Amino acid sequence: MVDLPPGTSDAPLTVMQALPLDGFVVVTTPQQLANLDAKRCINMIRKLKVGVLGIVENYTGEIFGEGAGADLATEMDLPFLGSLSLRSDYRDTSQPTVLSSPEVMDEYREVAERVKAGLAALAADKA
Repeated sequence: MVDLPPGTSDAPLTVMQALPLDGFVVVTTPQQLANLDAKRCINMIRKLKVGVLGIVENYTGEIFGEGAGADLATEMDLPFLGSLSLRSDYRDTSQPTVLSSPEVMDEYREVAERVKAGLAALAADKA
C-alpha cells in the first residue's frame, strides 16, 4: 500500500510507472475542487492502464458536506468504497481513534472490506 499526495503531480506518476501496482483507491473530499482533482487523477490512472478499485470520500459531515464521492463514483463508473466522517473523536490522541470510537472503526472496516473485495475481483480477472 502506497499513500500518495493528491493530484497528478510527478510523485504519483513516478510511482505508477516504477512500481507494480494492483489498483488504486482514489480519495476525495466533498468539495467540488477536490472532485475535479480526483477525476483528473482517475483519468491519468486509466491512461496508464492501472485499475481503480474505487473512491473513498474523506472529511464528510456538517462542515464540508457529503455525497460528492458517491456522485463521482457513479459518474466515473467506479465502486464507492465508503466515507470517513470528520468527527470530534479524532481529537483524542491517547490512542488510535479506531480503538476508541466504534463509529470510526465501522467506517474504516467498511472501506477495508470493500477494498479487499475489489482486490479479490482483480485477482480473479487475472486468473
